[in-house]
Amino acid sequence: MGIFKHENMEMDMSISSKTKLYKDDKLIFMGDGYKAITIMINSSKDQQPVKDKFHKQLTMREKPKFSKGDDLEALRKEALESFGKPKEEKPNKKSKKTNQWERLTK
Repeated sequence: MGIFKHENMEMDMSISSKTKLYKDDKLIFMGDGYKAITIMINSSKDQQPVKDKFHKQLTMREKPKFSKGDDLEALRKEALESFGKPKEEKPNKKSKKTNQWERLTK
């Protein structure tokens, strides 16, 4: 995607796997592009040009699938309860085959 300069920050997105964000020619972040964009937005005085430039990336992020009527605390408790339950153990069936030690000592 290239290099984007705004105020005293510069974002290098030339390598698709790692985005580098510089502030005053010092590296402040290297990693996920979306995270670099949000850092740049939060630390800039005039945020609108950055939001306009990266509008597609910001709107592509998947939103939470909760509706306003969902009780998040109840859903959290339900998930924790289902996660914490031990699985039902099947009775351990003893093998009919005898091991080598038992065969030798008979």
